[in-house]
Amino acid sequence: MKTLVMTLLAVVLLCSCKKDAEAVLPGGHVPAKAAGKWMYGSFAMSDFWAYDGSYQGKPFELAVVFDFKSDGTYEKYFVATTRDYSGCKTEAFTFEKGSVDFSETDGSFTTTPTEGHYRGFYSCFPKQNVNRKMNRSELKTQTYHYELKTGSNGKPNLVVRFQESDSNVSTFLPTSW
Repeated sequence: MKTLVMTLLAVVLLCSCKKDAEAVLPGGHVPAKAAGKWMYGSFAMSDFWAYDGSYQGKPFELAVVFDFKSDGTYEKYFVATTRDYSGCKTEAFTFEKGSVDFSETDGSFTTTPTEGHYRGFYSCFPKQNVNRKMNRSELKTQTYHYELKTGSNGKPNLVVRFQESDSNVSTFLPTSW
């Protein structure tokens, strides 16, 4: 009986530890104006066409999306695609989610990922393709510096700096999908 109780206790402890480690715990504070999806992105205004007239696609695309939830969690997406004249296409997709904590006092937010995924596609080198979960060591806490401003489009913009002293900014616009 003692062995059965100890075994059940061990199973319960192992299951609860695993569940806690995989759960996305709510973060701190997300201001109402910052909650929602924000996208920074660029894309080419031209396309690649092969010498035979076949469409080859956009030569370059890049987007980063933050999705801040009012419960203090977030999702972050990074998408990049390049295509060259030889028809080779390279795609990268990174996804992470976890908790986020905004500090309106110092104009920063800190993301703490609890899970993530990498995917890489190389049309000319398929043996180099990647499709895997992030390792625990790759899940890094990151602090960003931000301002919420009204842009020239009359809509709110999330202006982000990676270092407080950066003069270069990335402007994220509200988006949905």
